[in-house]
Amino acid sequence: MSLGMKTFTAPWTMAVKPGRRTARIVLLIALAVTALSAISQQTKSGQQSKTGQPPKASQPTKADASFAKLDASTLPISQKIAIGGDPDWLATGFGSVWVSAPKTNELVRVDPARNVVQARVPVDKEPCYGIGVGTDRVWVLNCQSQTLTRVDPKANKVDLRVPVKIDSAGEGSIAVDARSVWFVSNDYGHPTTLTQVSVKNGRTIRRVAVGKNSSVVKLGFGSVWVISSDEGLVYRVNPTTGKVTAMITVAAGPRFATFGADSLWVLSQSDGSVTRIDPLTNRVKAVIAAQVPGAGGEISFGGGYIWVTMSGTPLTRIDPARNKVVDQYGNYPKADAILYAFGSVWISDHGKGDLWRIDAGKLARQTK
Repeated sequence: MSLGMKTFTAPWTMAVKPGRRTARIVLLIALAVTALSAISQQTKSGQQSKTGQPPKASQPTKADASFAKLDASTLPISQKIAIGGDPDWLATGFGSVWVSAPKTNELVRVDPARNVVQARVPVDKEPCYGIGVGTDRVWVLNCQSQTLTRVDPKANKVDLRVPVKIDSAGEGSIAVDARSVWFVSNDYGHPTTLTQVSVKNGRTIRRVAVGKNSSVVKLGFGSVWVISSDEGLVYRVNPTTGKVTAMITVAAGPRFATFGADSLWVLSQSDGSVTRIDPLTNRVKAVIAAQVPGAGGEISFGGGYIWVTMSGTPLTRIDPARNKVVDQYGNYPKADAILYAFGSVWISDHGKGDLWRIDAGKLARQTK
């Protein structure tokens, strides 16, 4: 740890993220109920994992208080780029960093070479559910408009709009491959349907029933992965057959996920833990007590680390080699979208409307 860093022990503020709709406050009220209901549902249903064994509830390891807890003011922010419009979800593609701005109904394209806004692309009302980057297009769901929009990065313009049914208070992610866009739809009044649509024309290819209150979709290891927040389960789906091949139990209230270090990492909002899943066995390898419960948040991988953010705690760094938190930066309530790209950590500050660029190398040196 370098000199001049501020340490603290007081509890950090948890705030509902304005950019992800104030309806997310319901999540905080329901967390205690979720923990009990998820176990009850799994016991009654007798659901089986791919190994043929009932899913085992994963318990967070005992909180490790040995990692450094620092003030967000000590983060080595090299650039603050003005975005406006409550900057939120982040993605990388086509040589740029993409930021959703729900209040101005835009995708903002940032040039990482010059640290400037390269383009502002009008989409439909309230872009939400993250940003999907495909082989030649960028995709975003829009909560108020109930549309899926496709952006041509060559022209920085929307070239396709598709009507959809999604949770209007959505907080999740979509996934895109060469053929399809994958997201959770609200076709039957609840977000329980994994939907596959064509990247060519937006027509629906397949619908697959998944868990209650699902919203996060990821592609990796030859599968589609869907996180059910109400059930505390990760659904693994075969993209060719549409069959659910595994259901993996994680801590209550799971929401965001990322791939890295040969694993799937899932952030649970109930207790702020991060669950590490081995895709080869569909089993939990580790549960890291990151101590970031709350609403909102995000998780990303890059530069050899897992990066976690949560409202009130902009950055937590996890070493996957040790399954251990390295350091954590708190005391800033309104920054909780995170991405590792172009050798930097990027965080959306929707409190002041900025995009932070953090020097990952300097950050690593600070706490050696």
